[in-house]
Amino acid sequence: MTLVLAVAAAGLVVGALLPTAIARIPDRAPPGDSPPPTPYRELAAAPRLAWWLAAATALVWALLAVARDDSRADLPAYLVVGALGVAMAYVDLREHLLPDWLTYTSLAAAAALLTVAAAATQDWGAYGRAWAGAAACLVFYLLLALLRPADLGLGDVKLAAVLGLLLGWVGWYTVVLGVFLGFLVGGVIGMVLLAAGRGRRTALPFGPPMLVGALAAVFLAT
Repeated sequence: MTLVLAVAAAGLVVGALLPTAIARIPDRAPPGDSPPPTPYRELAAAPRLAWWLAAATALVWALLAVARDDSRADLPAYLVVGALGVAMAYVDLREHLLPDWLTYTSLAAAAALLTVAAAATQDWGAYGRAWAGAAACLVFYLLLALLRPADLGLGDVKLAAVLGLLLGWVGWYTVVLGVFLGFLVGGVIGMVLLAAGRGRRTALPFGPPMLVGALAAVFLAT
């Protein structure tokens, strides 16, 4: 319990700093004749954003601390991706976009930290499975994005590789469960919006359901 409280408190601090990180993301060029996208500095300046992201990060970190309590060597990898995942979810909800700056940073950080964890625990089997999970999720989501480009983008494909890496470290069952729960969360949100009369008019970013599904799968794997 002490670890969980300490991690949650640290999550509050890290989450409060996420708007600063979002503001530093390079702005995107508008595609074709489309209107220019919202500058990241403007996204980061939303009222009370630091409070919301701090609370979300603290909750995510607390759940991850509980989930990985018996394997603390890998906890840093999950915490880093958890914090960046909160930032990704916010940007995706606002702009329907997962910035490469966040997805690539998450992948690099998770890869480096899981390498350290594998070296510390000598669990190279989990390390190899993690990369196999990343590859499997990448290929699966890439195929879906090619078949349904209106529903999934390349940002979702890149995020799938990140989540597959962390899910694969836990086990193949967790990979399958994480993917399934991501689609389940997305489907439930879609039905709720449809029941509210907004489903047909509201485009749904898929990054947040993917992140929630992966977090739930890791937590349920404890």
